[in-house]
Amino acid sequence: MLLALAKYYLSLHYWSAASVASIKRMQLKKFRKLFDHAKRHSAFYREFYGDHGVLDLKIECLDDIGKVPITSKALLRSNSLRDVMTCDLDERIRIHSTSGSSGEPFQIAYNHFEDYTAHARVGRALMAAGYHPLKKTVLLSRYEPGHSFEIEDDLALNDFLQGKIGLFRRELISVFTPVETIIRKLEETKPFLLWSTPSIIEIIALELKKSGRKLDIPLLLLMAENISPALIRLCRERIAQKFIDLYGCMESPSIGFGIDQIDTKSIFVNSTLVEVLNPRPIGDSVAGDVVITNLINHTMPLIRYDLGDCVQVLDPDPFPSKKIGRICGRSDDIIYFGDHYTLTYHQAYQLFRAFHECIQYKFIERAAGKIVLQLKVDEAADKKKVTLSALQKWDEKYPDYPLVIEWKDEFAADRKTGKFKVIEKFDQTA
Repeated sequence: MLLALAKYYLSLHYWSAASVASIKRMQLKKFRKLFDHAKRHSAFYREFYGDHGVLDLKIECLDDIGKVPITSKALLRSNSLRDVMTCDLDERIRIHSTSGSSGEPFQIAYNHFEDYTAHARVGRALMAAGYHPLKKTVLLSRYEPGHSFEIEDDLALNDFLQGKIGLFRRELISVFTPVETIIRKLEETKPFLLWSTPSIIEIIALELKKSGRKLDIPLLLLMAENISPALIRLCRERIAQKFIDLYGCMESPSIGFGIDQIDTKSIFVNSTLVEVLNPRPIGDSVAGDVVITNLINHTMPLIRYDLGDCVQVLDPDPFPSKKIGRICGRSDDIIYFGDHYTLTYHQAYQLFRAFHECIQYKFIERAAGKIVLQLKVDEAADKKKVTLSALQKWDEKYPDYPLVIEWKDEFAADRKTGKFKVIEKFDQTA
């Protein structure tokens, strides 16, 4: 596995240096292979392509890709995981769930190698920004200190590379830790790289600003669709001058990245074929819909999959060869309550990612300290049991703060981003 990942990592350098013509030719070859594989081995794709009359389509140019029907989260969710997959479920398969930012989460399957390539892509972005494996990392994460990631166990990173050689050293700090404690730990640890989400970083930066302090961390990695210029200014003032803006999703982790700017992202073109379709004016710019093909995942193919994201158009070519523009993503609010405790999207996801009794959920702060959890459930659901499950999850992290449960038939999506805010403050109309 380690040798295969090393080979894949080297291919990232090769593809990034290739000409546009070479990239398009190599992507076409990968798409053709994936398309043929899905037709042969996936019951869903075989029926889907048959219904659309493309079962015998020959992929010989990029225009042929445009003849393949587009899939979506709703379409894939309406079919069983096994029917979409191209192999049986066994111990080699990893199952991940999407965040559910535009509806009910759904599951995606990868084999171990396909899953671990995302780590190689992140490594490529980090190295481009000046990181190397001897530098120490702190992850502000939903995981608790002491957690061991599966890739570390599989590749013996903990015992050998981290412990004996000192490579890939990292420390975890839970996002549920009070902000002052997080700051103190960062001051003690002095990491080269700090890795988290914009909302968690914003909380830290605002606390530092309030007390007139700075951290001066060399490199900050932010995982988000949408990062505001105001947040970048605040981060540079209080946390780090240099940053990486990493864009991805569970359907195709680590699609691309930007270094010290948020207007464009370099695509990992050997892993994700990106299309920007339906260009239209939005504000002062032109934006289009992001449709992706995960060129790595043959276990559960995601072919011409509509992400539901909107991106600024840089080029009239619907197949961006190396870069895409700024993502017009959702920006959730941050709720503050009690002794520096917070509720952010990342924290809410950790609490409710396994909340299978619920279709969708949303947190509302109607007044300071009054937190409402709105739930959408199936008509047949037992609302008393759902309520009990939700309150039990909440009390695991916030036992001293009351939570009110409300029921919703639908959640309205933002017309610009196609998603709804999972956390919103002072919504008097809900």
